[in-house]
Amino acid sequence: MTFGNVYFTVRSLERSGSIASEGFPGDRPRADRRLNGGGRPVCALLGAVLALAALPATAHSQEIAARAFLSAPQVGVGRQFVLNVEVSGTQQVDGQPTLPDVADFANFLGSGSSSSFRMVNGRTTVSVTYQYRYQALVEGTFEIGPVSVSVGGETLQTEPVTLTVSDEPPPPGGASGEADPSGGIAPEDLFLETTVSKTRAYENEPVTVEYQIFTRVDVDTYSITALPQATGFWTEVLTQPESPQVERVVRDGGEYLRATIRRVALFPTGAGTRTLDPLSIEAQVRVPDQRGLDPFGGPLGGILGRSSLFDRRMPVVVASRPVAIEVIPTPAEGRPDAFSGHVGTLSVSASADRTEVQTNEAVTFSVDVRGTGNLRALTPPDIAFPVEFETFPPETRDEIAAGGGSLQGTRGYDYVLIPRTPGRVTIPPVEMSYFDPVNNRYATVRSEPVEITVTGDGAGADVPGGVPSAVESIRDEIRFIHIDAPAFRRRDVPLYATPGFWIVLLLPVAALGGAAAVRRHRDRIEGDVAYARVRRAGRMARKRLARARSLAAGDPRAFHAEVAGALEGLLADKLNVAEAGLVREEAGRLAVELGVSGELLERLFACLDDCDRQRFAPHGAEREAPERVLERAAALMSDLAKELAR
Repeated sequence: MTFGNVYFTVRSLERSGSIASEGFPGDRPRADRRLNGGGRPVCALLGAVLALAALPATAHSQEIAARAFLSAPQVGVGRQFVLNVEVSGTQQVDGQPTLPDVADFANFLGSGSSSSFRMVNGRTTVSVTYQYRYQALVEGTFEIGPVSVSVGGETLQTEPVTLTVSDEPPPPGGASGEADPSGGIAPEDLFLETTVSKTRAYENEPVTVEYQIFTRVDVDTYSITALPQATGFWTEVLTQPESPQVERVVRDGGEYLRATIRRVALFPTGAGTRTLDPLSIEAQVRVPDQRGLDPFGGPLGGILGRSSLFDRRMPVVVASRPVAIEVIPTPAEGRPDAFSGHVGTLSVSASADRTEVQTNEAVTFSVDVRGTGNLRALTPPDIAFPVEFETFPPETRDEIAAGGGSLQGTRGYDYVLIPRTPGRVTIPPVEMSYFDPVNNRYATVRSEPVEITVTGDGAGADVPGGVPSAVESIRDEIRFIHIDAPAFRRRDVPLYATPGFWIVLLLPVAALGGAAAVRRHRDRIEGDVAYARVRRAGRMARKRLARARSLAAGDPRAFHAEVAGALEGLLADKLNVAEAGLVREEAGRLAVELGVSGELLERLFACLDDCDRQRFAPHGAEREAPERVLERAAALMSDLAKELAR
């Protein structure tokens, strides 16, 4: 009995979680995407199982092998590429493949897998393919190392593959026959753009940033995969509609749909050039069916504008470009003493909840600061309260809204004051200064003074219901009588015979000698690089080890890199050699000449080897406890310092 050629593939896709998910108006829920062709895999699977069961027993066996290949050898910055790992000859592997670390130039997006059965002229071939989707981050040519796969207790390794990340047109010829992961969607068909209100701003001046999506393809939904790290900025997310407002625009001669998907106000916290990282999204793009399965496909479907049941949805990853912002300090000329760094506009008012109060009764003094800018960063104003009041730290209240291109609203401070003496007391005006970037000048605003009349007497705690002051005076008519035996001293001893005289006399000489020694030490440090490195080696190593301790609970690769850097830096400083070009054989020879034992060097190099292995170990690998690594490193640093000090 003869069977014809049979080919069957079961594909399973898994998507990684996203940071946020938004959509255009009229988006369908994600569950709708599972409706297309829902029954076809089950029918095909039954047919394949029946065909495999009917195969003759003489079917040829297939050798087990593994290979890795890319969806395309070249991708643009911010675009998606797929690393495929195909294991032929079996469909049972021991766990997931072990991937190389590509975090320096790519961001992991998600993974999937597919199984393949082939029956051609009585010969059966099976394979399983794992797809790993990444987003290219930086431009350049990179080598993706071997992928390890465990099958039946044996480990297979693939050959390395090379990826070029460039926005230049790709070379002709394509890749290994794999489909384009972007479904043939060109970079000019779908892209993100970062728009900033200004590229040169003062410290703490608001900079409005908008991230806009431009598309001329059918986008079903999108999700933000990577939010930009606004290092050096105070970030406030600005309000915008629940669904992005879509509008048609013409750009570079083409018609696009444009929508703003994120708006933020950034307040620079320091001078210098700051770079905004890219924002990345993964869009689900509807791609028309090209296999002739759609009865409404082709020109007719396009004219009718009808969405077909057979349309495919392709995940397409795009990212915005980094944007540099130059931050300059506010002018030093004309800066008022009351200026605390606020850039924007301010007005200030002050009031009391009552203007007549009894002594020792609390009164609330409120200061309201209205304006624009980074109001949340305002500090309480300096107020010179009269000494007649006992004051307490203020409570802060905010009525701040993120609107327009900045923050605007009111920040209030409520002080509790308790008058201790009667009389008419005036609280002076509250004064605040700010820098106006529009008019490029400083301004100072003041509130009106507040007058409070205090009645009653200053009896303090004697008044029923009164609040006692923080410190009360105690009667002092009777002084405490000392009952201990007094200390006597002779009155006829000359001054030069007392120890204090010689201490005072010789103290300037000792201070002069100490200053000279400190000066010689500083001159030697400035003029003798080797001496300076040796003197500072221990302190620098301890600082790096403390930094590693703070990383122990985070990324293990960064932790082990910092531990290795502390040990290598200490050895390089003690030997006065460059850390970047440290060669172990040469360092070992120099250390032995200085009296370091071979046993200590073996322990040191073994610890460095362990750190290197842990730095490049895959996620999930078994690692030594960070506390144990820190103990080993600290012991090595102590022993090395002792042996070099002999």
